[in-house]
Amino acid sequence: MQCPKAHLSEASRLARSYSREALLELQPDPTQAVVSSHFYRLTLEKIPQELIRTKKRKKRGGIQNRLRKRSSLRSLSNKVDAIRTYARYCNEFREASMLYFTESWLQATMPDSLFHVPGFTLLRADRDADSGKTGEEASACNKRSMVPNALSQANAQRKEYRWRKIKYQAPSIDFIASVEEGTEDRCDWTPYMYFKQFVTDEMLEETAEQTNLYSVQKEGKSVNTTAKEIEQVLGMYIHMGLVQMSSVRAYWEMETRLPAVCHVMSRDRFLKLLTVIHFQDNLSVSDDAKKDKLWKLRPWLQKLGEQFLCIPPEESHAVDEIMVPFKGKSHLRVYMPAKPHKWGFKMWGRAGQSGFLYDFDICQGAENPDREKSEVGVTGEAVLKMTSTLPAGKNHKVFADNYFTSVPLVQHLKERGIHYVGTIRMNRMKHCTMMDEKELKKNGRGSMNFRVNQENNIVVRWYDNKAVNLISSFVGTEPVGNVKRWDRKSKTHIMVPRPAIVETYNKFMGGVDLLDMLSALYKFSFRSRRWYMYIWWNTVTVAVINAWNLYRRDQKKLNPKKKPVPLRRCGRPLSSPEETPTPPRKRPSCSVPLDVRRDGIDHFPTWETRQRCKHCTGNHFSHVYCEKCEVLYRVVPQTEPL
Repeated sequence: MQCPKAHLSEASRLARSYSREALLELQPDPTQAVVSSHFYRLTLEKIPQELIRTKKRKKRGGIQNRLRKRSSLRSLSNKVDAIRTYARYCNEFREASMLYFTESWLQATMPDSLFHVPGFTLLRADRDADSGKTGEEASACNKRSMVPNALSQANAQRKEYRWRKIKYQAPSIDFIASVEEGTEDRCDWTPYMYFKQFVTDEMLEETAEQTNLYSVQKEGKSVNTTAKEIEQVLGMYIHMGLVQMSSVRAYWEMETRLPAVCHVMSRDRFLKLLTVIHFQDNLSVSDDAKKDKLWKLRPWLQKLGEQFLCIPPEESHAVDEIMVPFKGKSHLRVYMPAKPHKWGFKMWGRAGQSGFLYDFDICQGAENPDREKSEVGVTGEAVLKMTSTLPAGKNHKVFADNYFTSVPLVQHLKERGIHYVGTIRMNRMKHCTMMDEKELKKNGRGSMNFRVNQENNIVVRWYDNKAVNLISSFVGTEPVGNVKRWDRKSKTHIMVPRPAIVETYNKFMGGVDLLDMLSALYKFSFRSRRWYMYIWWNTVTVAVINAWNLYRRDQKKLNPKKKPVPLRRCGRPLSSPEETPTPPRKRPSCSVPLDVRRDGIDHFPTWETRQRCKHCTGNHFSHVYCEKCEVLYRVVPQTEPL
């Protein structure tokens, strides 16, 4: 409650302090005058008698009357039961070091800085403005508690949010972009070089070294592979994704062979490398490292994630789940019936609006079941982990669905200077009463309702075909736009009002979904008993997509008029940066017409360098050359068929 400074100074001078035990021993008395006089005697015992006036002078009275009005001691006696209840049974105030009350209402617009005391954490609990109560009746609920900083973490988990229907004040959200270096250096880069930005030579060399070591441990002899050969395997995998066939062997069969694959490496060599590709030495890993269920793939995942984080982040990011299809045996396999691929490995991912994956992590289940539950939940911790690599204080925007969203999560990100928008489930919003779906349906499509809490976070319920709930820390309902919808009753399109928070969410939420769509375009599935290889092939596909997105970003800055290379032509690492499989050499056809070759006139043979015969199907050679036909013929005996 904001009061004049003179009143605050006089109240602090005349205030009386009571211990917790003394406060709990207070008893309500129906005779309020007796109790009030008791309080007055305690308060006035040190006041000079000449200043005490019991007689009122028109609208002004003595100090007793003024003190009675300002200290609200008269109405304190009938609030003793409520005080005792809060002090004994309310968890938020049981550990508090200080409790104080106000007679008048405390508005949600009043900031906490008016009541904050250094060294303490403030917990507010204001009466709802819609209750219709008057000032004195609300005094027992207008309370403050001061908790020492040592207990602030424990009490922060129990913080209650007050939701009011007041005007939302959108904060300043100007994005502070990171200075991106190296764009001009990449002006002459090829798609292959963009791919090597993420899959580096060091990663390929380490993979080749571990593959040779694993082949010795498994079979007793080394496969003698190199980093260039591992790179060729990746290029063949990408080409297999472009041209899908029923099996791996079909790429080498005569009827269905693909030159971009079969001319790079033999079939047996390729299949042999698939069985021994390795990333970690099995014999040198400690028991603590093996607690990580992905320890066999961890070196590759760690270095690839570091390369992704080297790229300056965009303004808007979406956090969502990524499914890697897998139906084999693995302790990390999960079943999600709502997904297109119901069986597989679940990953957390943070992607930009362009589909660039900046950070990812494979879900390994409950890592520490005995740990105390967090206020943001398991899914909220995944969002905090994905956003921990974002620079704080630059007004990044994060979007997620109701599987992740909670009110404490929004507040945690807001304290780091990261704004949030997402759908939310109503069972995660305590003490937030809004219009139900039936009432919104009566008002028609496009109707909405909202609430704002004391941290300036807004919750909006919008009704289209059904009600949807969204929470935001930077965008509200204004400005309200329109969206075209089909009306079944009138059989025409109608314009439905749509709040700004819904439009913003729909615009920036699809980053991870775009990545999933691009990954499914050119992905070839190898069958393997080693379940972690499915995750590895997925990371290779993501690296190609990130290389293409980075290439498009640079092309937009350096040469916006130039059309970028499509994804199917980006990131084909073969034996050299620009090498493509050479087609089989064909002899040029004869330029002399057939009737001239067979006219039987002036066909004079000459002796030339030894070459293949034009008409022989086998490997037959000849020195006889016809000057008129410009071809080589082999002279055979008459008994030998041509």
